Amino acid sequence: MDTMKALLERKSVRSYTGTPVTIEQRNQLLKAAYASPVSMGQYDTVELTVVQNPELLAQIDDTAAKRFGREKMLYGAPMLIIASTQLKGDATDNAAYSNTATIIENLNLAAVDLDLGACHIWGAIVAVAGDDGLKRSLKISEGFTPVAGLVVGQTADGYTDRDIPEGRIKTEILD
Repeated sequence: MDTMKALLERKSVRSYTGTPVTIEQRNQLLKAAYASPVSMGQYDTVELTVVQNPELLAQIDDTAAKRFGREKMLYGAPMLIIASTQLKGDATDNAAYSNTATIIENLNLAAVDLDLGACHIWGAIVAVAGDDGLKRSLKISEGFTPVAGLVVGQTADGYTDRDIPEGRIKTEILD
């Protein structure tokens, strides 16, 4: 993978063909997730849930629609990867959130490399986190909270270089 190419081409994809992600693609995505850094090497504080079951995806979409009044919050993607973590309710949660965000970004860049569409999502994850029955159906471990997600799938959208404006993020360089 050309890392800069993946970074410059990555975009949020919100339309999918419905073709399932192959087992090989799923394994490559998970390999990218497993390569993610996690604070202090505490990999037991994060877990992933890969949802490809159409009924569970529909249930997540329905739960999110009820919470936010919007339909198709998973955009019809055939796969959702949920990152969950253990939250303590204090400032140390910053590391937990950062860990899951890093995992999702590794997955996102791997999706670009595999020519799969992907979109980092939040709303549907908030809906899942607030529904204990759904969390049980998704086999999310007790004490873990879903905090980030990525929908993934085949797409007709292609990847091309994006024009990234310099200075779009305020930057102080202290020499």
